[in-house]
Amino acid sequence: KKVTYLAADIAETLNHNAPQYGFASSSTPPPKHKIDYRTFKQKRDALITRLNGIYARGFETAGVTHIKGDATFVNDHTLQVTSLDGSQAETITASEILIATGGRPMCPGGEGVAEHTINSDGFFDLEELPEVVVVVGAGYIAVELAGVMNALGCEVHLVVRKNMALRNFDPDIATALNNEMVKSGIHVHANTNGVAKVTPEATGDKKTVELVNGD
Repeated sequence: KKVTYLAADIAETLNHNAPQYGFASSSTPPPKHKIDYRTFKQKRDALITRLNGIYARGFETAGVTHIKGDATFVNDHTLQVTSLDGSQAETITASEILIATGGRPMCPGGEGVAEHTINSDGFFDLEELPEVVVVVGAGYIAVELAGVMNALGCEVHLVVRKNMALRNFDPDIATALNNEMVKSGIHVHANTNGVAKVTPEATGDKKTVELVNGD
């Protein structure tokens, strides 16, 4: 995510900030700098693979044993770990067991939502950026993705159920952020009560998003 954010920051600098420092173009209006997203994704994936290797070697050097499998509790201090293919099982005993599994995005209800949308994890599998994208959510991950894709040249629609994004954060910060998102070109759809239906078009890969409030 940080690498993608840096790419968006570079796009902001080239397209919006550079002219303020005298980096002017002979064209009027100046041309927009567009990212070759497929090349960027390949380089980002290669970087992540390299970093994963660095962390794995660091754990190995530190004496950490890495076991891949599905774990179940035998008792308060014992786990049984079954290999991912189910062929092997081993028992591990410890005085303290820490559960830190992470989490998965939750798919909201609505006709066609699960079948015709991707979640925030799926965003990182995209080979190309869409021309138009609908981001559903009012939390910081939705706001981050909306800002990144807007900076990289997508037409972005941010759908929030209530009156604004980040409504549970500091009200001054949330209000300023929502105003800045609109100013930057993000289409913020507030008080929608969420997505009612997602329908793929008969031709092409575009989809129609219908909101609970009728939009």
